[in-house]
Amino acid sequence: MLKMGEAYEVAVVGGGFAGLVTARELQREGHRVTVFEKANNVGGTWLYDPRVETDLLGLDPNREIVHSSLYRSLRVNLPRQTMGLLDYPFVAKEGGDPRYFPGHEEVLRFLRTLLGTSG
Repeated sequence: MLKMGEAYEVAVVGGGFAGLVTARELQREGHRVTVFEKANNVGGTWLYDPRVETDLLGLDPNREIVHSSLYRSLRVNLPRQTMGLLDYPFVAKEGGDPRYFPGHEEVLRFLRTLLGTSG
């Protein structure tokens, strides 16, 4: 039975926006959190990979699986003010993308700094 105020070991599946925010809030509550991500880095949808699947139907079991649906010039469809958190706003950083609808690189930087990781 779970008891209020106790620290638990928690698994979060997925290192995208939702998973990282969830992990952050669980850590802030004092839990020990492990994030499981099938890609070799955090970012989820925002983790750009220039490679493409060689077998678009997924019929070849030996194919290299590319985990990305992002294209190089993608920008968000929400203003950065909406994507931020109350205590961690998504503001334009020095040398970053200053637009209200920034590119995917800026979103990835925001996510990586959310948990204090550089990548």
